[in-house]
Amino acid sequence: MLFLLQVLFAIGFLLSSPFYLLKMLRRGNFARGFWQRFGIYSAELRREAGKGGFVWIQAVSVGETRVALLLIERLRRRWPDLRIVLSTTTSTGQTLARKQAPPGVMVIYFPLDFLPCTNRALDLFRPRLVIVVETEVWPTLVLQSQRCGIPVAMVNGRMSEKSFRGYRCLGKLSQRVFGAFDLLCAQGARDAERFRKLGARDAALRTTGSLKFDEAQVPSPVGAQAKEFLRACGVGDGRPVWVCGSTHAGEEEIVFRVFRELRAKFPSLFLVLAPRHPERTKEVLVVAERCGVRVTLRTQPPQPGADGLLLNTTGELKAFYEAATVIFVGKSLRGRGGQNIIEAAATGAPVLFGPAMQNFEAIADDFVRAGAGVQVPDETALGPALEELLAKPERRREIADRARQVIVRGSGAAERTLEAMTGFVTR
Repeated sequence: MLFLLQVLFAIGFLLSSPFYLLKMLRRGNFARGFWQRFGIYSAELRREAGKGGFVWIQAVSVGETRVALLLIERLRRRWPDLRIVLSTTTSTGQTLARKQAPPGVMVIYFPLDFLPCTNRALDLFRPRLVIVVETEVWPTLVLQSQRCGIPVAMVNGRMSEKSFRGYRCLGKLSQRVFGAFDLLCAQGARDAERFRKLGARDAALRTTGSLKFDEAQVPSPVGAQAKEFLRACGVGDGRPVWVCGSTHAGEEEIVFRVFRELRAKFPSLFLVLAPRHPERTKEVLVVAERCGVRVTLRTQPPQPGADGLLLNTTGELKAFYEAATVIFVGKSLRGRGGQNIIEAAATGAPVLFGPAMQNFEAIADDFVRAGAGVQVPDETALGPALEELLAKPERRREIADRARQVIVRGSGAAERTLEAMTGFVTR
């Protein structure tokens, strides 16, 4: 099985490498940590790794990295001397990890899921436990860790219907990989059942809830800087702010159009727009200019006359959510699966999102049923929904209060996850 995986990976990598390299060039900073992706590490890092004994936590991008950082904080609180290495797949996740990881936590790029690369990382860090965050399953890492006698855990595990169907098509490979997990902490009963059908063992399964409820309640470390920047842009107390987070291609034009329509009724409305991928900044600037919206960049000096702010940094979105009057969470209008709404809802502003929430279906359902969020059926409903909320402060407070109750009810996953992991950490 492992041999077949390596053959398939080698073929796939050769075919996709031009696209892979182009994507890295587009995202920037590709040279930093480039060789780490092949399991090749500097002499300094090898010296720091010493004799190993790490808990290795793998997080793909920004959302997973936030969960990993919460888990690290809780692990360190209970076991202060625990050696931890945090790996990320994307450059945005890496940037956040390097900014916010506690002292003593090693931060690296995740090696390609190919046996030579995986083995070099395992030989260097000699982990006592490997933890993957959420839905990404790395077959070579999981199976090779099992072969080496290293326990493997998944935390905050979720499995959408679409992903479930995809994994089922892999048949015995999925059963072999999911069956290799020693601990699989699912967000909900629906996720746990899908993992079970894919081959996860009953003895390994736990339903612990979503760690994002716990993570969302941690204030942003850069909240003061965000408010200061907004003040320099002329956004003082009482001026309404519409924050749009994690938007994807096609959504920015909708946002700018709706914003211009709203400005006719709310002339002082200020827009903060954060594309999911900051490397799309130039593309979004072109859309803004075409739509007649003047925006300033976060990485430039503030412009008091601007209509809005284009957030082209990593790790600051939560801070700007905290300054919002109303929030829209993207990747939800164009059938792409949605983004995490818990972080936005925890800041005390009402949250709107579109119909495409397949990757967060249980969470979206919980918020809608409780009246703790507003799900619009399509892009034409976004403007009227925002207009109502901007005009009715009592409605905003009602939704925010209900969201707070949902978040409090959902909290506790961090402690449950930690309890489930204790035996593996202390072995």
